Amino acid sequence: MDDMLREVEQMGMTEQYEKIEFYDEEQDGFVEFFVVERTKVNGSEYLLAAQEMNQDADGYVFKVNAEHREENGEVALELELVEDETELEAVGKIFAELLSDELNIEL
Repeated sequence: MDDMLREVEQMGMTEQYEKIEFYDEEQDGFVEFFVVERTKVNGSEYLLAAQEMNQDADGYVFKVNAEHREENGEVALELELVEDETELEAVGKIFAELLSDELNIEL
């Protein structure tokens, strides 16, 4: 990621990014991510997320499999980490294009 994210981090503006939690089986617990961007491809919604908001952060692509409204009004997302190389490359190119003016995304 590029200088824009460093500026956002320095200004303390990471709270403007939506946060999601994803259960990581390897760590046997939930991991928190910042949602950098959302897009829809062929009727499916995808999220580009990062654990940290800095220029060297790794990005992760999640596919939204389902969306549930909780009793308290919050929305719970059923997410799947995209691991299929073809799907990941296709969606990654879309995110790279969407964010080309703001971030330096390497696939």
